[in-house]
Amino acid sequence: MRRGVAAHLSTPLPPVAVAASEPARTSRWESWKRLDRRVWQMAIARAVNTMGLSLVMSFLGVYVVETRDYPAWLYGVIALVANLGQSMANAWAGNLSDRIGRRPLVTGSLVIRSAVIAALGTQILLDAPLWSLALNMLASSMLRGCFEPVAYALVADVCAPDQRIAAFGLQRMGTNVGWAVGPAVGGLLSAFVPYGVVFYVAAAGLLVAARLTMRVIDPRPRAKTQSGGESMRDAIRAAAADPLMRVLLVGSFLASLLQTQLFSTFAVFMTDHVGMSKASVGLLYTVNGLTVLLLQIPALGLIRRLGVRITLVAAPCVYALGFFLVGQAVAFASGALAITVITCAEIIFDPSHQTAIAEIADPLRRGRAFGVVGMAQLVGVAFGPLTGGILLDTMPSATWIWACIATIGLAQAATFALFVRLRRR
Repeated sequence: MRRGVAAHLSTPLPPVAVAASEPARTSRWESWKRLDRRVWQMAIARAVNTMGLSLVMSFLGVYVVETRDYPAWLYGVIALVANLGQSMANAWAGNLSDRIGRRPLVTGSLVIRSAVIAALGTQILLDAPLWSLALNMLASSMLRGCFEPVAYALVADVCAPDQRIAAFGLQRMGTNVGWAVGPAVGGLLSAFVPYGVVFYVAAAGLLVAARLTMRVIDPRPRAKTQSGGESMRDAIRAAAADPLMRVLLVGSFLASLLQTQLFSTFAVFMTDHVGMSKASVGLLYTVNGLTVLLLQIPALGLIRRLGVRITLVAAPCVYALGFFLVGQAVAFASGALAITVITCAEIIFDPSHQTAIAEIADPLRRGRAFGVVGMAQLVGVAFGPLTGGILLDTMPSATWIWACIATIGLAQAATFALFVRLRRR
């Protein structure tokens, strides 16, 4: 970012509309109707993409740890390397999209990742050595890094500032439609066909998502790009030099470190420690997705009523409670209670977080901003399975495992409280 970004960062977040009673609910529906068509197209593509990948990725840790009998910490190391690769891809792709446009990276990454996922399924069917699986996991993660920040930047490009909470909430719903369906179907399919075969279904889902994104009109075509030839290193240095962005990056890292536990440590814990089947764990993830579908719209109203400054701090505290409750789970019902509390935090925090990124970003380098923040998030994702694996292997009880994880949420709340304080200045 250039020096002009500092002034952009110092501007306050826009006032948050007050939502009250029936007129407010009507206003929220109307705000969704007024969104650019491309916001809906990207949300649908996210739903299809997530549904395909969640068929298999939710159980990849279970496959490595239980089916192949490797230690949890080793899977954590592989996930660490893969997600560090994705982290660097995030920063690179976000920066590149400011110069060449959004759609080439969004569509191209989905097509190539489809082939990689199909290859990974073949490796699993052949019981390929772990190192070869690790290489494909790295390739898949880096391709995801070419999709996520660019897709979010595209949505921010086509939205007015007062539409961003609704637009990012819709993207969240798209993701969770996929999570509502994918893990449950994946768990059921794995009971009838080999786990590796399910990867072919996931690969087909990626191709469908790629086809959907081909219809999206690029808001940043190459000919109109105004960014210069600044490098990814310049973007990282500029972010590190800005106090507000530094705090946002730390908070984003902690948020991802915590959220990743739901999709790595949680699955292993519920199958290994609680003794639930893969199909039952898949249904727990369905609870997550359905809760988003039911509560995301009311959650957007809550964000508007309380304001982003409050929700950025309050949601991590709810996260901490939800993850602590995981340690008390003994069966499906108690696990569903914990995952519902976690989901309530998710649907409040994620739109607030994406809105904050869009507001402090230089409009000419929005892809770069989402890319750098995405890089910090992926560092958290990278260390998430390793952190959870170490806790699973070393902590004396379930309560201790999830109490330690819950403290990450409290640290996240403290960090975003500092972000809000700096933002007010």
